[in-house]
Amino acid sequence: MTRGWMPEQRAVGRTGPAGPALLAVAHGSPDPRAESVLEVLIARVRAERPGLTAMVAHLGHTAPDVPSALRTLVTQGFSEIVVVPLLLTSAYHARIDLPAILDAARFEHAGVSIVQAGVLGPHPLLFSLVRRRLVEAGADASTSVVLGAIGTSDAGANAELADVAATIGASIGFAAGAPHVDEVVDEVRARGVAQVAVASYVLAPGVLPDRFAATSADIVTRPLGAESEIVDIVLERYEAALKEDRHRVSPETAR
Repeated sequence: MTRGWMPEQRAVGRTGPAGPALLAVAHGSPDPRAESVLEVLIARVRAERPGLTAMVAHLGHTAPDVPSALRTLVTQGFSEIVVVPLLLTSAYHARIDLPAILDAARFEHAGVSIVQAGVLGPHPLLFSLVRRRLVEAGADASTSVVLGAIGTSDAGANAELADVAATIGASIGFAAGAPHVDEVVDEVRARGVAQVAVASYVLAPGVLPDRFAATSADIVTRPLGAESEIVDIVLERYEAALKEDRHRVSPETAR
């Protein structure tokens, strides 16, 4: 049984000391609106963890790229760097592209620990944030929801996104790929529902997310943005990767 999209109460405590550097890696976008969101996000990560060195790099379109950002952190004296992908699914960039870049960086920076953390989604806090965005936009319990995602050539990642939609009681529609979001909105509307909403399952604005607003939906929510839920997940992924890496190389494990 899937849950509806209506928001739930949450209680999140965020504590802990500063540690090795955090490099948040975004897909990259030619749209300056996306960069603005990421700048706010990384600033909030730093504010939440005073003393933590955190910066953003990009897989394309925007500087700095990942190798340049890693060189900067190594030059600053960091021997441990945790790379957190600002990606909502584990598709090509997270499974193939980024690991290859990090393998090359490990060769370049011998002796520096460079660890890749998990992607942001799926995560209960993302589901909560999607629900909150719907309420902010004026949706109610009678609203039929289409989860608007970018889509990918990775069938497994698309299936994961469909599972996310089902978790919040929504249909899935993609800005790039099938089923296309405008077709899904039209199909939902054809059922005779009173109101259709597209819940934007993207971090930041851009050309592809703009396609959500081009549908016939009555409501289109804002991107997930730099909210506290995203900050929490970034730090959670950072801490989990650091803990796993240190456990793997601990003397007890090596024996």
